Amino acid sequence: MPANRTDCPGNAILTVEQLLQLPCMLIGSPQVIADAPSLKRHIGWAHVLENLNPAAYLRGQELVLTTGIGWGAQAEFEPFVAELVELRAAALVVELGAHCPEAPAGLVRACKEQRLPLILLHEPVAFVEITETLHQLLFSAQTRRIEAGGEVTEHFTGLMQLGAPAEKVLNDCARFLGCPVVFEDSGYNLRRYASTVELPTDFFDHWQDRSRTLHLMGNTARQVTPVQIHGKNFGSLIAPGSASHPAGSLHVLTMAAIALGTELLRTRGPALWKFDTACELLDDLLNSRETNLKLLTGKFEAAGFPVRKRALRGFAVPLASGQDPKAAVKEIKQHAGNGINLVIGALHSPTPKLFGIVSTATNHFQDDFQQAMVHAVESPAFEGPIYLGEIVAELAQIRTSIEQATEGCELRLDPSAAVVLAAEYPLALLTHELRHEPAVQRLPQQELAPILALETNRRAECLRVLEAYLSSPTNRSQAATRCRLSRSVFYQRLALLESLLEADLNDARSLTILSLSLSVYRQSQRR
Repeated sequence: MPANRTDCPGNAILTVEQLLQLPCMLIGSPQVIADAPSLKRHIGWAHVLENLNPAAYLRGQELVLTTGIGWGAQAEFEPFVAELVELRAAALVVELGAHCPEAPAGLVRACKEQRLPLILLHEPVAFVEITETLHQLLFSAQTRRIEAGGEVTEHFTGLMQLGAPAEKVLNDCARFLGCPVVFEDSGYNLRRYASTVELPTDFFDHWQDRSRTLHLMGNTARQVTPVQIHGKNFGSLIAPGSASHPAGSLHVLTMAAIALGTELLRTRGPALWKFDTACELLDDLLNSRETNLKLLTGKFEAAGFPVRKRALRGFAVPLASGQDPKAAVKEIKQHAGNGINLVIGALHSPTPKLFGIVSTATNHFQDDFQQAMVHAVESPAFEGPIYLGEIVAELAQIRTSIEQATEGCELRLDPSAAVVLAAEYPLALLTHELRHEPAVQRLPQQELAPILALETNRRAECLRVLEAYLSSPTNRSQAATRCRLSRSVFYQRLALLESLLEADLNDARSLTILSLSLSVYRQSQRR
């Protein structure tokens, strides 16, 4: 195909059906020989051709106009029409007259067989009127497309400059396209969506499985644009195949994807509710707004929160639905007792929780705090155990302890316990910490693909057996008991897993990769 050929976008050009409604065509009393689908062909240009050698003159999508003056009595129309079809000509217009008083039977037959629209004009028409009208329409449509594209580009560029949140970007993208727009990560997990229309109740049912299948099939029924910036692929922006816009739906999705990727690269952390000066300092600590830790330590001390020569520990506890964070903070402080200092904040996403730092003179008081909190979380204001990070001695290390506690709380590690030491779950914390990394998001789809492709019940059983085995790889009897299967049946399931995954379940490297993959998958399902 010629390298200099230009493909005109489908929604910026005229169809054969629309051409037949133009006055310059109607005055020729057109007779149409074509089926309905072929009339939907797009016209990219018009060309007058009076010979049977189209390849030398056409580049694709042309409306071919002719009077038949150069055909001759022995013209062979089958190869001529076949060549027009190969060149993707939109239609053939023949003006009947002195040179061609009626349509040759061979031409009509060839056009019908090749499904090329044939338009016979029974009245004389100046071809220049057809070409002039058509080209004006094409240029006008292209101008409108360029103007609309400029508006879309300007809009999303403005959102990036303002630092607009992801919700705003998605809502505006859905408004431009007039349809639902979904953002999923690179592991096919639904992250956000926006829609200007009411969605069916089953729209998101089995989203991960359906989306994986559609990606593998080439996404022919929908429009997909990667959300990728600075070498990081955060996932995909997805719209229905029917989505359209004067600037082109792909342009809208691309600009929205750039704005969304910029926002995701800029902010990763959840929003913080602030109660007092110390809580604002906690926000500064977590978001690295103050990089001078010596100065920040002095600010904490000045705010009445002792840091130097103290035992520090991060903690978090989930809030019950509808509870007032300020009231819950007072309740925890009332239970803390003497010798224990607290700085407490509240995160309202992805789930509401109180979190903060406990400061004590010795580790012994940390135990007192732990016991006090067991009683505090029995209040209806809280929904689950208290999660504790590691004990540290400096403010420089406390961020890690806080993250351990808040991540353990988000993951709901061991929800039946009263106190959970989050650091004892390193794999779950590592997976949570890396959850934004595209390579980690894709890991389950790569390593567990044969299991995830199974029907729902079989998949659930295989994952349950694998999870039980990975928790006790050196004690299969214990794993079988945890799975509530007899040893013989459990061993059969393990053999099936080895066959499906093509992996050696006695190999340490395989166990490590599968453990990480399963942890990522379980966390993605919970989210």
